[in-house]
Order: sequence, then structure tokens, then C-alpha cells
Amino acid sequence: MVQAQAALPWTWHRDGAMPRDDETLPERVRRKEDLLSASQRKIARYCITQPREAAQLTALRIAEKLGVSESTVVRFAIRMGYEGFPDMQAAIRRAAEQRAATQVAGTTSPRDGRVHSSLRGDLDALSQTVESFDYQALHDCAEALHGARLLHVVGFRSAFGLAYTVEFHLRHFMNTRLIGAVGGTVLDDVDLIGPDDAVLAFTFPVYDERSLQAVEQATAVGANSVVVTDSALAPIPIDPLVRTLMTRYETQTFFNSAVAPSAIANALVLRLLELSAKQDRGLERRLYDRFQRQRTT
Repeated sequence: MVQAQAALPWTWHRDGAMPRDDETLPERVRRKEDLLSASQRKIARYCITQPREAAQLTALRIAEKLGVSESTVVRFAIRMGYEGFPDMQAAIRRAAEQRAATQVAGTTSPRDGRVHSSLRGDLDALSQTVESFDYQALHDCAEALHGARLLHVVGFRSAFGLAYTVEFHLRHFMNTRLIGAVGGTVLDDVDLIGPDDAVLAFTFPVYDERSLQAVEQATAVGANSVVVTDSALAPIPIDPLVRTLMTRYETQTFFNSAVAPSAIANALVLRLLELSAKQDRGLERRLYDRFQRQRTT
């Protein structure tokens, strides 16, 4: 304990501030993030995102889970301004107890009424999506996209975020391109869709003509399309080459919630990854290791 106390001034002198007693671990990490090693960043992320485990497990067990030494876990606690690992663990438990005390199940203030209704609506939409999900349709859609020479991903307006995120993940194991990623090139991008390609489109009210043009072009040249949308009434070409994945896309105000569509998009990316991994056994392990390295740098 004497060594831990002596280490505190060295730990905190670089920004000239000692931690307050009421300063939470996330606050301390934010202030000291630039001083943390890759291993210490890993510990910080674990303690913040898994507070229940971090509050219960021993320093040795946490070290084993994260692939670091026990002494590294202890040094992290000291660097964060605690007297040692038990002191940090007690602080994590106190923070969890304080959150629990202020979050009484089923109660909201009048101020938070609409926000609570929005969150409940998202949960309901997600629950309904899971309960009514057509797994065979998802598999058929993934099969239609997976064999493509080049997968064109498209989405505009509120659907652009979904298209961008999906294409970002797929590019790591498929040949993909995001239509309209550079301003003013949509028509040129659509013209590049060939018969051996495929189109993955996201479109919701207001249905954007540019996304529909990509599907129409794919149909015209004999390429497969998958459209993630909200209704059978969406203005999508009726053709055997066009498959749809339906999901709820609604909210209580002027903008629509993307919670359920995001879940569908994640499921589709996962199924495409599974298909690719069948052809390349080490694919998923390599991708996981690559992203883990990026998170700790």
C-alpha cells in the first residue's frame, strides 16, 4: 500500500491535477487516455463496458481474460489514481449501485415521457422484427449477393448511414462499392452495374429515386438485387431478380428510427460473412484479430 500511495504523484503530475474522490473511472480514463499503454487501454475498455464483471473478478482473473499480466491490471488502477486494485473495484461497485438507485424500473419523469416512449418503441420494433423474422429469406438474399463479382451498396437520405456502415464491413471480405460515395457520381455509378454484379439497397420513406434507379439498372442487366425496406407497397420493381427484407421503420416524430433496420443489416452482414468463411476457414479469425489490434493502438 505504501508503494501505491507513493506512485500517485508520479501518476498524475503530467496534467497537474489529482483525481477528485467523486470522479468516476470513465472520467479518469478520459483525462488520462493519452498516457495509457495498449494493454492499459484494453483494461480501461473492459472495466467501463463490463462493470459488473470488473466489480466481481479478481485482478488475476481479469488479466487472464484480457491476455495481460496481473501486475498490469494493478498498475492501471494506480495510474487511474486509486490506492490499488481493490480501491478501484470498490469505486466501480459504488458507481453501479448509484446508477441502480436512480433508475427505478418502470418509472420516468414527465420530462422524459417522450424519450421513454421512443425507447420502448424501438424495443417493440426490434422484438417484432425478431419474432416475425424470415430466416430463409435472409439466407436466400445472402446467397443472391454472395456470388456477385462486385456488390454495389446504395442508400440515400436517412438510409445512407445504413448503406455506409454495411459497405464498410463488407469491404473487408467482399468486393464492394458504395454508390454515390463521391458527390455527383450516382448516374455514373449506376451505369457501371453489370450482369455479374449485385445490388444491396436500403430505402425507406421518403423513397429515394436514386436507390430505385440502381435496382432498376440491376434488373435491366440481369443482376440480383436485395432491397431492405419497410413495406410491400414500396415502389420496388416486381421481378424474380429482386428480393426484399422487410422491417419496421417508424417513430413518433418527423424522423424514422433505424434500430430494426440496423438489426436486419447486421444479420445480413453476418450471414454473408458465414458464406465467405466457408470458402476461407481462417477469414473470421483474421478479421477479428485485425480489429482487435486497431482497438488497442
